[in-house]
Amino acid sequence: MKDIILVIIVLVAVGLSVMLVRFSEKADKASKNLEEERYSRMVAEETLQKNAAKLTTLNSQLKDEKDKMAKIEDILDQEKNVNTDLKKQYDELAQAKADLEAKLQSALQEKAKISQQIEAAQALNQQAQATQQPQAAAAQPPGAPMASAQPAAAGH
Repeated sequence: MKDIILVIIVLVAVGLSVMLVRFSEKADKASKNLEEERYSRMVAEETLQKNAAKLTTLNSQLKDEKDKMAKIEDILDQEKNVNTDLKKQYDELAQAKADLEAKLQSALQEKAKISQQIEAAQALNQQAQATQQPQAAAAQPPGAPMASAQPAAAGH
C-alpha cells in the first residue's frame, strides 16, 4: 500500500508539475499578450498625439487661409467699388464730352454764320465804297490827292 500511495503521490506530483508548467506557460502567454497590448496602446497613443498635433497645425493653417481669403474678398470688394466709381466717372466724362462736342458744333455753326455775315457786310461795304469813289472822284478838283475810303488806323 505504501507503494500505491507512493505511486499516487508521484502521479499527483507529476500531474501537479504538468499543471504548474501549463499554468506557467499560460501566464507567460498572458504576460506576452499584455505586453503586446501595452505596446499597441502606447503606439496608438503616440499616433493619436501626433495626429492631434497635425490637426492643431492644420486648424491653424485653415484659420490663416480663411483670414487671407477674407482680406482678398475685402480687396476684391474695394476693387469692385473702384471699378464702379471709375465706370461712373467714365460715363460722366463721356456725357461731358458729348455735351462739349455739341457746344463746339454749335459754336462752329455760329462762327460760320458770323463769318458769312461779316463777308456779306464786307461785300456791302465794298459795294458802297465802290459807288462812293466814282462820285468823290468827280467832285474833287483835278490834281488833288484822292481820299481813301478807309480811314487810317491811329497808332498802327
